[in-house]
Amino acid sequence: MNSNPLQKYFRQPKLYVSLPSKGAYLEPDVLKGSPEDMPVFAMTGMDEILLKTPDALFNGESTAKVIQSCCPHVTDGWKISAIDLDSLLIAIRIATYGNIMEIEHTCANCGTENEYDVDLGALNNHFLSINFNDTIVVGEITIKVRPLTYKEMTSFNLENYTLQKKLMQAAQNFDNPENQKLVNELYTEIAGLQNKVFIQSIEAVVVPDGKVDNPEFIQEWVKNSEIELFEKIKQHIDENRKNWRLQPVAVECASCSTKANLEITMDQANFFVRK
Repeated sequence: MNSNPLQKYFRQPKLYVSLPSKGAYLEPDVLKGSPEDMPVFAMTGMDEILLKTPDALFNGESTAKVIQSCCPHVTDGWKISAIDLDSLLIAIRIATYGNIMEIEHTCANCGTENEYDVDLGALNNHFLSINFNDTIVVGEITIKVRPLTYKEMTSFNLENYTLQKKLMQAAQNFDNPENQKLVNELYTEIAGLQNKVFIQSIEAVVVPDGKVDNPEFIQEWVKNSEIELFEKIKQHIDENRKNWRLQPVAVECASCSTKANLEITMDQANFFVRK
C-alpha cells in the first residue's frame, strides 16, 4: 500500500508529560513507553464529537477513548490510575486549546459576573508535587492500598448514581410502608457500596506470618474487623483522595474585591469546551 502523502501533516505531539504516579499501580501492558516522557496530542474532530455524546460521557467511554487517542502510549484508557486521570485530561486540554482556560464566576457578595484566566500548567504542577501514600500501619499489621483504576472509579460512580436516584424516588412517598422498607434497603446498599470501594482499594495485607493479597480473604477480614480499624483505613483513603483533588483557584471580584476559592471540576462536558 502506498503511503499517504498527507502523513507529514498528521497531528504531532504538542507536549510531553510525566505521569504523577510514575507508572506505579499500573498493569504492565497499560503503557507502551516511559511514564515520565509521554507525548500528548491535541484532540481530533472525532474526539470532540465523543465528548459531546451524552451516553458516552455518562458511562466514561468517551473519556477512555479520548485518552487513548491523545496519549498513544496509553493502550487502555480504562486502566489508567485515578491519580493520573486529572493530570492527563489537563494535558490534553492544554495540547488542544493552550495553557489558559477562562472560567466564569458570579460574586456571592455583589452578583457581578467575573471572568478569570486559569493557568492549567500551574494547576497541573500540583500533582507532580505530592505522593500517593500507599501504606497504613496498625500495630503489627501493614496494609498496602492502591488508587482505583478509571474503570473501577466509573463503575462505582454509576452504581452510586443509580442507588441515589432510586433513593430520591422512594423518599418522595416515604409514608408508604413499602417505600420505607425500600429506603432502608437502599441506605444499606449505599453503605455496602462504600465498603466495597475501601476493600477494593486494599492491595495486600502484611502480617508476621506473611503477605495476604487474596481479595476474598481481605474482604472477609475487613468485614470481621473492629470499627476502629475500618475507620483508620477509611480516613487514610479519604486523605489520599483529598490530596489528589484539583486545588481550588483563589480569585477576587473586580467590582467589590470579595475573595473566593473556585473549585475546578473535571466535568468533561464543560472542561473540554473552548472558552
